[in-house]
Amino acid sequence: MNLFVSVDKIEPWKYILNANIPELKLSKGIIITEKIKENLLKKGIFVIPIIKNSAIEYAVLRNELVEQSYNKVKEFWSSLYEKQKIDKDQFIDVSQDIAESIIDNFDDDVIYIPLKKLQNFDEYTYTHSLNVSIVATLITKAMGFDNFLVKKVSLSALLHDIGKSKIDINLINAPRGLTKEEFEQIKNHVKYGKEICYEQGIDDENIISGILYHHERFDGRGYLSRLKEEEIPIFGRIIAIADVYDALTSKRSYKGCWNNYKAVSHIIQNSTKMFDPDCVSAFVKVFGIYPPGTKVLLSDYRIATVIASKKDNELQPLLQIGNQIVVDLASEKSYILKVL
Repeated sequence: MNLFVSVDKIEPWKYILNANIPELKLSKGIIITEKIKENLLKKGIFVIPIIKNSAIEYAVLRNELVEQSYNKVKEFWSSLYEKQKIDKDQFIDVSQDIAESIIDNFDDDVIYIPLKKLQNFDEYTYTHSLNVSIVATLITKAMGFDNFLVKKVSLSALLHDIGKSKIDINLINAPRGLTKEEFEQIKNHVKYGKEICYEQGIDDENIISGILYHHERFDGRGYLSRLKEEEIPIFGRIIAIADVYDALTSKRSYKGCWNNYKAVSHIIQNSTKMFDPDCVSAFVKVFGIYPPGTKVLLSDYRIATVIASKKDNELQPLLQIGNQIVVDLASEKSYILKVL
């Protein structure tokens, strides 16, 4: 049953749109932000159907922090494209805020990961950098690394694609498959990233290793160095998973996006091929087999949406059914029959 509320009374992040609004290109299921509220009111839409966003209670990051971090990352990349200069300290601050929030909340048994949603194709560079940092930081924390290294991974992941600023933006965003020669140019972004970091006074070898080696594969078939297994520095192995997960679940001008469940399944299936199995295990520990956002059919034929994963219990996540009913499968007789 739809709950209709006045747009100006909606608290951002706490509610989810429960209908499509084509004129604003808003899809059912999107979390309502302050910007979405503004756009609705400008368009003369004053009442909308919503459901409560129960996931927010289990977030490892406040949505406000995600939004603030996104705005800073966007400024950073704009400066990099226009002036070939970066505010290193500002970028470090963003990564540390992400890492510290995750460190503070990681001990909770139930977690929700609020990744930044892509609103248009031009945002991909910014949202991707931010999301990869969040996912890589979670993987590192789940692997038991000390907080000093967790913070370094957060920064390395935030910077992992910085070398793409030296490549023609039209090639980066080409709405088609690339030629062999064009792909060779793209591959050089890892090398350019290392060069930019050194130019800007970022010379920590752990941080550089994540930038330089996040496209290596566990089976040795990656680039540029074709390293394999433990030859690949651990930061590269961790960021590789975060990079692929966000890329698969993001819509681009030349491809659609996968749902979260399909992307997680792909990463599990490629353990020992593309990815370090220990890193994959840590990834599954925080995302679960059924990551947040996955729609499922239960054995009693109720339809539900996964809202949070449970550490060390990958098969029994928290679900939301209808407007506000939250179900913990660990205390239910029902189970997930299939993914919808």
